[in-house]
Amino acid sequence: MILRPAFLRQQSPPPDSAAIQTVIATLGMQAHGEGGFFSETDRDPRLVPSPFPNTAASTGKAGPDLLSAQRSGFDPAFRNTSTSIYYLLTPASPQGFFHRNRGRTVHTLHRGRGRYVIIHGNEPGHRVETFVVGQDIAAGERLQWIVEGGKFKASFLLPDRDTSGSETGESGGLLISETVIPGFEYFDHDFLVRKSLVELVGEEKAQELEWLVHN
Repeated sequence: MILRPAFLRQQSPPPDSAAIQTVIATLGMQAHGEGGFFSETDRDPRLVPSPFPNTAASTGKAGPDLLSAQRSGFDPAFRNTSTSIYYLLTPASPQGFFHRNRGRTVHTLHRGRGRYVIIHGNEPGHRVETFVVGQDIAAGERLQWIVEGGKFKASFLLPDRDTSGSETGESGGLLISETVIPGFEYFDHDFLVRKSLVELVGEEKAQELEWLVHN
């Protein structure tokens, strides 16, 4: 299967529909450095000793410097037990770029359709997995999915379907929740660079997937 974007990413995209803008405003969402929009909805105040290295995961070689967004008072020796966010892809911001987190992430669908691409770079063979998330469970679409820590993931928006099951060519957005265990910190976040993509999947597959790598 050749993966191609259903909604083209543009430098100056037209604004999203009024309905999508209402969702963004109502949920208090802001643009995410990975692409799309997010709002943090829960951060468990209980702390646990960090199971992760005491150095930042990011190499700083790809994407925005999300470490600059690290919350004040963060202590690398500890993590919140869990954190949760809303995450939204829209026609104006239709993809989430390849990145990985150290924590385990549980994803739950609220509405819309999208495709996820997972590179199991911490497994022998570095297999690439892809699946559609959506409401058509009879067709294999997923309502819930888990990405373990250390795996690179990307996502992109797919068109909604009408009552007959045909794609409409439009989307009201892909809205999900993500719960990270232990809790998310930008300290534990890392974007994938193209050189590393080639090392993981080879040049031919990298050419197919490079549009999901943050510039």
